Amino acid sequence: MGNRLAIAISSAALVIVVLGVSPLGGAAIRAGTHAAGLSGKNTTGPRGPRGPRGRRGPRGGPGRPGARGPTGAKGATGQTGQKGPTGSTGAPASQHWAVVAGDGTLIRGKGLIASNPVVRTATGTYTVAFLNQNASSCAWAASIANSSTSVPTASYLVLSQGAFTNVVDVNTYHSGGTPEDQPFMLSMFC
Repeated sequence: MGNRLAIAISSAALVIVVLGVSPLGGAAIRAGTHAAGLSGKNTTGPRGPRGPRGRRGPRGGPGRPGARGPTGAKGATGQTGQKGPTGSTGAPASQHWAVVAGDGTLIRGKGLIASNPVVRTATGTYTVAFLNQNASSCAWAASIANSSTSVPTASYLVLSQGAFTNVVDVNTYHSGGTPEDQPFMLSMFC
């Protein structure tokens, strides 16, 4: 009889397993629990105690920057600062210059050779020799000008490199284009 009981229990267990795994068995279990009043809202038991708090998660990345706010109102103008100390006197803009009369006479100048710095070689043609300065590495500026208060006649001038590196040739012309002796001022910037 012990064998029969074991076979009956085994058979019943096999039927429960087969019916519980199959769709038919799932439906039978749902129907049985519904019939027994085990489904629905009233089927949960009392809530158990709250579990311990978990560890803090890793820190998230930075978020996107927010929108730029409006520009604030302009602040009041600050007080004027104290006057700074006077700086040292700088070097003159040009160390080489000449004021020349129409006849080729040097009226005044600086940085010129000592003996005959200005020579009138022909009508409206002059050479100006500077002391220890290669004129080809400098910029020249000149204008027709009178050393007195009288206004010079309408004319123009042309500058060119002289026969020597320290010489600048000056040619003065009447407005019609013919050479004419005219007073001039010449500066050399190096």
